[in-house]
Amino acid sequence: MMTERQQQAAALAREIQKMGAWVTTPLPLDDSKRLRFQVLDSDRDKVLEKLSSWNWSPILVSALPRICTDGWKLASVYEIDLPRERAPVYDDRIIRGEIVSRDKPSAETVAMLKDWYGK
Repeated sequence: MMTERQQQAAALAREIQKMGAWVTTPLPLDDSKRLRFQVLDSDRDKVLEKLSSWNWSPILVSALPRICTDGWKLASVYEIDLPRERAPVYDDRIIRGEIVSRDKPSAETVAMLKDWYGK
């Protein structure tokens, strides 16, 4: 079963490929990886504009040529960092149990505190 992040990466990869770019990251996307794709420089502006209209911010990684059926073409590699699922944060600042109970202290506790602190 794929996580929400992996499903989002797969859907985004399909849309990127429809625009004529190549997704180079293996899917399903690993939790520590970014979605990487290569786009021809002639299509770059169109693809980046469409992705930015969807609120994605591709990051330029490198410029590598792409071998096409009609020869070498200039291309660029970009990455998109999809939001990761947040781990639940447990509140460990609150101490629970009989030591911190708000009940009235026992007679033994009162006598001990009086002996120690003179109160």
